[in-house]
Amino acid sequence: MKYSHSKAMAVFHKIVKLVKNGVLMIIHIYTKVSYYLNNQ
Repeated sequence: MKYSHSKAMAVFHKIVKLVKNGVLMIIHIYTKVSYYLNNQ
């Protein structure tokens, strides 16, 4: 029981990390695009 729980937590943390990285990347691209559009 304890093993499967820790495994689930590991998967959960991996997903959270991926989501955080994805959000940061989207924000980075969005700021670049908006900056580019504002300076045309």
